[in-house]
Amino acid sequence: MATLIHVTHEAYEKMGGIGAVLEGLLTARAYQSIVDRTILIGAAALPLRQPSEELAAVLYETGRQPCDPRLATGTAQAANSPAVPALAEALRKIEAASGARLLYGRRAVPCPLETRHSEVELLLVDVRDAKPAAFNHVKGQLYEAYGLQSDRYEREWGFEEWVRAAGPALDAVEALLAGALDDAVLVSHEFMGLPTLLAARLRMPGLRTVYWAHEVPTVRDLLENHTEHRLVFDQALETRRGVRSYEAVLKERGGFKYALVSRAHAAHRVFAVSSRIAQELELLSPDFRRTAVEIVYNGLPVRPIELEARVGSRDVLARYCEAVAGFRPDFVFTHVARPVASKAIERDLVVLEHLDDILAERGQTAVLLILATDGGRRDPDLVRRMEAEYGWPLHHRVGWPDLVKGEVPIGQAVEQYNEWGRVTRAVLINQFGFSRQSAGGRVPEGMSFQDLRQGSDVEFGQSAYEPFGIAQLETLAFGGISVLSRVCGCAQLLVRVAGDAMPENVLLADYRQSPGDAGEALDQTGARRAEHDVAARLAKDLAARLPTTREALARLLESGWAVAEKMSWQAVCREYFVPALERCLGRPIRRRAAGAVRGLEAAASGAERQLTARN
Repeated sequence: MATLIHVTHEAYEKMGGIGAVLEGLLTARAYQSIVDRTILIGAAALPLRQPSEELAAVLYETGRQPCDPRLATGTAQAANSPAVPALAEALRKIEAASGARLLYGRRAVPCPLETRHSEVELLLVDVRDAKPAAFNHVKGQLYEAYGLQSDRYEREWGFEEWVRAAGPALDAVEALLAGALDDAVLVSHEFMGLPTLLAARLRMPGLRTVYWAHEVPTVRDLLENHTEHRLVFDQALETRRGVRSYEAVLKERGGFKYALVSRAHAAHRVFAVSSRIAQELELLSPDFRRTAVEIVYNGLPVRPIELEARVGSRDVLARYCEAVAGFRPDFVFTHVARPVASKAIERDLVVLEHLDDILAERGQTAVLLILATDGGRRDPDLVRRMEAEYGWPLHHRVGWPDLVKGEVPIGQAVEQYNEWGRVTRAVLINQFGFSRQSAGGRVPEGMSFQDLRQGSDVEFGQSAYEPFGIAQLETLAFGGISVLSRVCGCAQLLVRVAGDAMPENVLLADYRQSPGDAGEALDQTGARRAEHDVAARLAKDLAARLPTTREALARLLESGWAVAEKMSWQAVCREYFVPALERCLGRPIRRRAAGAVRGLEAAASGAERQLTARN
């Protein structure tokens, strides 16, 4: 069986997309059947101010005596862990040599939509006071082997922190593995783990390595900050002239992310979450054309539900909308996303604008709930104060505790839309979490985020740039309609599993436009006009699919589940991840029996209860 070491900025807790990937992957039984030991490595400021509920145990932390070694016994992976006192001594030596602070423990990674979890090892590295001699040695090695000029980016902490962490992280890996490298694979999720991966290629030749490209950050930056490129980028890549043009654009923009990712081909294998990401990598370096790039799709968190559960969630969503918007809508639409330009949330409002006319003619109404926060979790008391003072979340004010950063343009656009919409309203909920406790007193008692997924009629996901896109499809299993742009990487998997029988639950919006003769981007006026034309057609198609009877709800539930089940984490892990990992190792991986996997989960749950009781 294999040992997997994941280096990621979401090692300690879920913050975004990679955290969602880890939750789905690490708890999939197909993953657990071949992986005997999982170690998550990340950078952090230690000591932790507010330890996460997922931190099941701390076995070593700077300046503290090791925890009772008995904490390591009875846990799911105790047999694979070195003795705590011996490991503590090794970690202290690493700290003394590098100046880094370390935390080693266990994290209980929750399984989406289920109560079980997967217990894994956790290593956090704090390099704020690291010794220059130690990390400069690593920088020198990276320059000599890969031509990486670290001195150009030393003032950017997003680069410097992860380069500093590479040395002590690898030292700790050697201590944790105790030389057992034959079945071990180090995985860098995005650019953050690349300094560790590149250094591992030099120091630990027996350790296999994977760069997992969840996006190409330089492409994302370009498309987020320059809207004129959004509509023509994909079409331009279909011509040699367009490819050369964007190779030059990305190289000129440069930056530390470009410097790191353009060297990721040094890994033994590259995993890309979609074929579009594999194609984008080739824009950074021709070496990617000669690299073994594996397409390893993301999966969906799914579970089957009965029609009554869907109807119940739909009803509670409508009651919430009535409390916020002042009327009980016939349809509830949702969009759960980060408030960044690449999500193109403004496209939802354009579609809603055209739907407003159609629904008005029918005598029907709709509310669009947009869940997007750039300010993190607001204190519940602040939320209730905003509710009472000016009617949050239907109305907003710029500035904390309300609209900040990327929330501001979305909130302003929503306010403007609601001034003239006749039978539709848009509501921006810029709060983390969705319950009466976190999102205000208008949320019906007992309502949860899951009701958003189970009760939504439509989930929008018309991104301008989306390497994969899990959220866009999370309503599928529950009978919702997913409206997503063709540039989303998940559209490729959808087409693969559905074939010619694409369910009526899926609407693919094609915003792509052909560039001009010289391959130039559209101007903003032309881009807006093109997007309005697409939105008008989309609104007409969507209106024809909205369910108005119980029979229609049942039909959408059946067709959505039929596709979503084939895109579950269990399915994609079995079909894509496991074979790709075996090709990386160059041999089949011994499987754990299905009964043993369930026993492992039970042991982990029992160990977590013991740790909770002791703490």
